[in-house]
Amino acid sequence: MAVHRRNLIFISFSQFASNFSFNFINVFLPFFIFKISPHSSQHTLLWVGAIMGCGSLCSAMTATFWGSLTHRFSPKMLYLRALLANGILFFLMGFSTSLYMLFILRILHGLFGGASTTGMIIVSSSATKDRLSADIGFFQSFMTLGQLSGPLLGSVGVVLLGYRGAFISASVILFASLLFCHLYVIDVPRLPKKEKASGGPILDKRIFVGWVICFGAMIQLTFLPSVLPNVFETFNIEQSAAIKLAGIVVMLYTTTSMIGTYVWSRLSSKIGEYRMITYLLVLGIILQASLAFSRGITDFTVIRMLQTGMVAATFPLVISIFAGESKGGTIGFINSARFAGNAMGPIIATSVLAYFSLSTLYFFISGITLLALLGFRTFFKQPAVVSC
Repeated sequence: MAVHRRNLIFISFSQFASNFSFNFINVFLPFFIFKISPHSSQHTLLWVGAIMGCGSLCSAMTATFWGSLTHRFSPKMLYLRALLANGILFFLMGFSTSLYMLFILRILHGLFGGASTTGMIIVSSSATKDRLSADIGFFQSFMTLGQLSGPLLGSVGVVLLGYRGAFISASVILFASLLFCHLYVIDVPRLPKKEKASGGPILDKRIFVGWVICFGAMIQLTFLPSVLPNVFETFNIEQSAAIKLAGIVVMLYTTTSMIGTYVWSRLSSKIGEYRMITYLLVLGIILQASLAFSRGITDFTVIRMLQTGMVAATFPLVISIFAGESKGGTIGFINSARFAGNAMGPIIATSVLAYFSLSTLYFFISGITLLALLGFRTFFKQPAVVSC
């Protein structure tokens, strides 16, 4: 098998394992936090947001750092050590009896989570120019597959194995991917050292509004798992059934977000990116607020599926607007909203819910998206002229 095919297959499989394991535990993590917490429900909610959000925040801060290390160290060595560290951290989480210990482990996991950048470097360095786009697409697809399948199997795993067994299972999956990468991935040369790129992003109003749109979209997509125990409690669903349903609910709305991203991105070429973003933001605001009026878990899930199916597509559409007119620094800044929203989604959700109701939370998140829409309509009235 050609080197680039081996590296593509096994690095992509390891990223599937990483994303699968992360989402595998995320679906039952709020329930686990409530179980080991000695605090009141209100205080514990704040811990849920902090523990679930800190990992993504640290990953956002270290993704660029891991990429820069490939100029000095072997990319394969860096990648294998990150997989090993994450496997050990998942294992230790299963033996956590303290919220402080769990919080520290999640921070450490986030610091090593940015190593996915190294995996992408190995794949891109192994590929030929004519295969680069297809290989990166393959790599991203495996990451998405892990995000999709993790929640459902996580809810099943914790029912069958218990919390400790589920954490250990996630660890075993990562150790298996580590073994395959060690045996079959061929190392690539360290990246050559280059002069620091000049011309960082100029943070004008349009770029800032674009960041806010993406940030708001990610909050809508990521806020729910951290408050799912409270949602099920509102619908009088007992905990054992709630854990089983949690994975199904997350899997369903993740599926519609993938479908929506593909469909609306394709249709935007006919309707226009600016008009499509406006439609999706408006529908996202309405559907997000409509969660407050759901009467049971079925209509709640249907509304949530429609909501994510709309709002998920705004992220690639905003990126596509700037891709044709800006330098890489601006694209990197806009892309940072993905990590920031992923981190702040659970933090905002649990912080608001600790002092207010679920309905207030739904309307609050709608308000964030409404501000983004107003900014978009104000500063994106006409397509920008592409400079030569």
